[in-house]
Amino acid sequence: MVISSASPAPSLAPEAAETFVAKRLSLRHLRVLQALADSGSLSAAADLLHVTQPAVSKALAEIERGLGQTLFTRRGRSLRATALGERLVELARKLEIDLQRGGGDIASIVRGASGELRIGATNAALPQILPDAMAAMKQAHPNITLSVRTHALTGLIGELHEGRLDLVIARIRPHEAPADLEPLCLIAQPEVVAISTVHPLAKASGKLGWETLNQQAWIWPLPGTRSRSLQDRLWHDMGQTLPTNLVETGDVMLTLSLLKRMPILALLPQHVAKLAAQNGIAKILPLDADLGLADLTLWHLREPQTEVVERFKQLMLEASQKLG
Repeated sequence: MVISSASPAPSLAPEAAETFVAKRLSLRHLRVLQALADSGSLSAAADLLHVTQPAVSKALAEIERGLGQTLFTRRGRSLRATALGERLVELARKLEIDLQRGGGDIASIVRGASGELRIGATNAALPQILPDAMAAMKQAHPNITLSVRTHALTGLIGELHEGRLDLVIARIRPHEAPADLEPLCLIAQPEVVAISTVHPLAKASGKLGWETLNQQAWIWPLPGTRSRSLQDRLWHDMGQTLPTNLVETGDVMLTLSLLKRMPILALLPQHVAKLAAQNGIAKILPLDADLGLADLTLWHLREPQTEVVERFKQLMLEASQKLG
């Protein structure tokens, strides 16, 4: 059942629909579509927008006449967007995010800043590469605001697609990454075994075997993560039983703090382990323990980027090359 306030006009030529979207579709129209999708009814959409229900019906009818297509149908007591309606709602959400971000950028400029760079990062970038690039960026452009988010990878990729982030630094295999993302490989990261320098075995003169090490305390990836699955499989492939004295965490900064404070072992990306060794926190053991995870890579949407993003990409590449 069509729920617009007037029956849609007969289907128009694709060119006419394209012209309507490019020249006549307004922000008011898009906000009505988003409210309908979010609320599921004309009355609830009117409440969200603080307007009358006839105003919502009128705006929807204008869009449907302009496109010659139905955008919402009734399913039971709720409204469901058609395929075309879903695409316009997607456009509305992206535009709303862009406007919110633009408002934040303008407020920053009014305060005296010169823009903002929004970065998503997983743990592997945090100990050195990302801080080095951020420090260089702030030295060259002190009035640019740098904002960093570090939650789960799926959330970061979602925010990148929504326009809430400019770039994401993460370990994603190219064939597993969304096709609309552009990669910039920063550094290969084979895993190595690191033992705390406060561990009695760190001073052992001979080569330590897995049987001995498996009896020690270990920092292990969290259950359900890709790293945990790969690490468990590596131990199985080596014919080793899993350690039972474990601390489970996916936080590399916490891992480094624990290595500093207690006798414990961990698998770390090579460049992180080197940093720990340089700071006297850990010793790298000569054992083969690469999990086969992806290289640390910077990702952004396949579209032209701002000068700020391009400059930061260069600084990230320079920071990673220093560790190579």
